[in-house]
Amino acid sequence: MRHFILAISCFTVLFTTSCKRNKISKTTAIDSVAVAGNPVAGTPVEVPSAGNTGTVTSATKVDVNPAEVDFRFLRIKSKVNYSSDNDSQSFPLTVHIEKDNKIWLSVAVGLEVARGLITRDSVIFLDRLHRNYYKYDFATLSKQFNFNLSYDLVQSILIGNMPVRKTENDEVLKQDGGFAIRQKQDFVQIENFIAEPTLKLQKLMASDATGTSKMQIDYGNFLAINNFLFPQEIMAKIEAPKDDKTAQTLINLQHNRIDFLDESPGFSFSIPKGYSPK
Repeated sequence: MRHFILAISCFTVLFTTSCKRNKISKTTAIDSVAVAGNPVAGTPVEVPSAGNTGTVTSATKVDVNPAEVDFRFLRIKSKVNYSSDNDSQSFPLTVHIEKDNKIWLSVAVGLEVARGLITRDSVIFLDRLHRNYYKYDFATLSKQFNFNLSYDLVQSILIGNMPVRKTENDEVLKQDGGFAIRQKQDFVQIENFIAEPTLKLQKLMASDATGTSKMQIDYGNFLAINNFLFPQEIMAKIEAPKDDKTAQTLINLQHNRIDFLDESPGFSFSIPKGYSPK
């Protein structure tokens, strides 16, 4: 669980070695995405395939504004399948998000076994089974991984928005089935594939300058919620060198329930007495 939280919180674990029922409680009315055909809220929507993502059909630069999910508070029930070279786990995950402020995570199988809190500047994880806690700050992680890691990256990955916001310096190209947005952040090359006509992020590929560390995130099973499309499935594959070989980490998030809320779902978090830092 600690490695999973780090994988999400660090955007990738790109340079590290390291839960289908849908319910909408209340939706905030925000006009930012025009969904073709005005599908009924809670209806699955097919996002066109990105097609051959390695072949750009036009060298002509174009302008595109990717569709993003907007909200005040979110409560998400998910199932996580996590596997790496030495570990494989499956567990339920509850996520509470206050937009642009904090993300609360809890794993409970009968009793809660783990809890995490991600804020603008830190990541804290409680291991209730071993009475330990782990604390990290984004500044240190960014320096260690040579990449600008941030809360915004974590939030975007969980809800299907572009992790690195589009700027006028990005290269945007027309492609079969949509658009490719190419970005560079420090030593990391990022390519986002935006589906047409929904303008939703469907695939993201990132690699370091050497090409030895790679990550791919695929978004699927989109749910129409008023003017928004929310991915119910998030699949991430991370490859990074470790001990003279390539280590692979796979993360599959299946969002089973998504609640858009106007009031806080709760973010209770404290480090109990007797817990040891790790």
